[in-house]
Amino acid sequence: MGVEHFGAAWGELVRELDWERLGRTYCEGDGSTFFDDETVERVLETGLELVDDLVASLPRGGTGRSLYFGAAVAELPLVLAESLALGREVLWVNLPGEEVEELRRALHAVGARLGLDLPLPRTDSLASIADGSCEHLWMTSVLTDPDAFPALHDALYERVGTELATGRGTLAEERARAGALVRELLRKAAPPAIFSTTDEELEVIRPLLAEAGLDIRVPRSETTSAIVGDLVRLTRLARVNSPA
Repeated sequence: MGVEHFGAAWGELVRELDWERLGRTYCEGDGSTFFDDETVERVLETGLELVDDLVASLPRGGTGRSLYFGAAVAELPLVLAESLALGREVLWVNLPGEEVEELRRALHAVGARLGLDLPLPRTDSLASIADGSCEHLWMTSVLTDPDAFPALHDALYERVGTELATGRGTLAEERARAGALVRELLRKAAPPAIFSTTDEELEVIRPLLAEAGLDIRVPRSETTSAIVGDLVRLTRLARVNSPA
């Protein structure tokens, strides 16, 4: 029934979401055609590919809980599949904004219509989540977001001084803010845990592992994210001197 519930929820959500409204949050100007049929299908296919990888990677006998930070449209198939098909508890934290408002509205409407308890993005702080309680952390394309971290975006994508650079922000301040966020996320991990993130964000994460008493194993395999096009890797966290 879990797979059937996932299929029903995804189909209803595609019909319910205001894709034009969501598109405008991703683009300057109109953006009403940003989420065309091809893009929405790519979101589903990429999400299902990542779910398969996650099922193969999750440690047995874990907490059964995942924490998604900064997840949005691209992660919808993942959060639905983890909750409905895998029966896992999904915590979903994001910043307030129009995109989150639309996702909450549509998920609430679909859940009520189908009689399903669907994960909803929340905008409270990570402090409300118990440390050491999550065996899967998800943070992709967050520290490279050109609005939240413009200077870090330029540095991590090696765009400083190019036409693609935002030219905004203060790198030292953003690195400090990004470091504080990563430290807080790492405290939520229950090793051995999976930390799904991107190659660029690993540059920020790696230097902070030792102070958290963690080691990381980065697989060679990766998946290109559906919207941003970053390389997502399901890395594995373990306590130092513990088997990965």
